[in-house]
Amino acid sequence: MREITVGVVAPAYVNLPLWLAQELGFLESRGLGATERILGSTHGVTNALRDGAVDVALTAPEGSIADALAGGPLRVVAGLIDRPPLSMIATPRCRAFGDLRGGRIGTSSLTEGTRHIAERMLADHGLAYPADYDFALEGSHVERWKALQAGTIDAALQMIPYDEIATDAGFTNLGPVTWEFALNAVCVRFPAEPGVVAPFLDALAEAADWLRGHVEEAAAIAAERTAIEPRYALRACQTLAADGVIPPGLRPAPAALAAAAGALRSSGLIPPGGPDPVAAAVDYSYLAALG
Repeated sequence: MREITVGVVAPAYVNLPLWLAQELGFLESRGLGATERILGSTHGVTNALRDGAVDVALTAPEGSIADALAGGPLRVVAGLIDRPPLSMIATPRCRAFGDLRGGRIGTSSLTEGTRHIAERMLADHGLAYPADYDFALEGSHVERWKALQAGTIDAALQMIPYDEIATDAGFTNLGPVTWEFALNAVCVRFPAEPGVVAPFLDALAEAADWLRGHVEEAAAIAAERTAIEPRYALRACQTLAADGVIPPGLRPAPAALAAAAGALRSSGLIPPGGPDPVAAAVDYSYLAALG
């Protein structure tokens, strides 16, 4: 049995295919065992992957895209989430996006993930960074929920099922993300072992397919993993099983990856010209090996 370490930001429902692959034996049947290492932030996962502290990362792809463009070893080898299951949750005093003017928006990173999605969402409602609000580094959605409850931030993108938990607790749901954006991807450090990466991806793909036909069973596994009430776990799994959230065959939609790369360009984190960032950073050869 080959044991690998998988870096993740938090015990988040976007990692459900990994949990299912562990619990249902899809990894074991391929000679793999996988242990999660929770690192608390997207840039923390990216750094751990770059340093060799984890073998595989399930995280926002922006860090790997920027690294590849700079000549680094990180690559995106598959997608996990094409349509972010996130909603903008605000404190009860904020009833509309305009109420966030001058506020603090919680995020897990200033260079990856929720920062870019939040910035785009707020721009769609007439708020520009940094003129109209500040970002506050708060960590994962779990930490952002704590910050919302403490009142140290005014709003944050919250992942399923925390968006619904927050709404039921009286916080304001300003609306879900409705467009494609590669929120979570499978990233590795080159050179990566095909004999590890390919079967790992095969197990995740089998788990994602199983989820679509076994939502209630998946919810029971997820609820036990996260100590979340079963009703919230079920609705979260229903969201993940919907069309367009987890890409079929773990091949991200071109628009989802393009949105992530475009966010890097618009934020000045990669050069405005130069090579195509997606072409430079994405390698589907491990998926192709699966047939």
